[in-house]
Amino acid sequence: MLFLLRMFVLAILALLLVFIIMLLRKQRLELKYCLVWLFAIIFIAILCIFPNLLDKLSALLGIGMPVNAFFLICIAFLACISISLTIVVSSLSSRLRELVQNLAIQEKELENDYKEQ
Repeated sequence: MLFLLRMFVLAILALLLVFIIMLLRKQRLELKYCLVWLFAIIFIAILCIFPNLLDKLSALLGIGMPVNAFFLICIAFLACISISLTIVVSSLSSRLRELVQNLAIQEKELENDYKEQ
């Protein structure tokens, strides 16, 4: 990888790191999600600083080209994020259903109390 391209990627990663920290400070991103993105930034920065690691990793995995190994890692990372967000959405949906049912019960009880008076 060219030195100029590596410096450009590192600059973009630094901007992304600042952006994620700003989101965390403004409480627009929870810490558990922030850690996932920080791990990804650190991993990409290490690969950018030491490009030979990707060559060794691709050889270890039996993948012919290092760029294919990088794409495999990116796809696995995105799949993990997708699965974790699906779990979060599912639990929030269940919680919302439960809250709506409790609200309906309370409204019905309030309506019955009002009719009795």
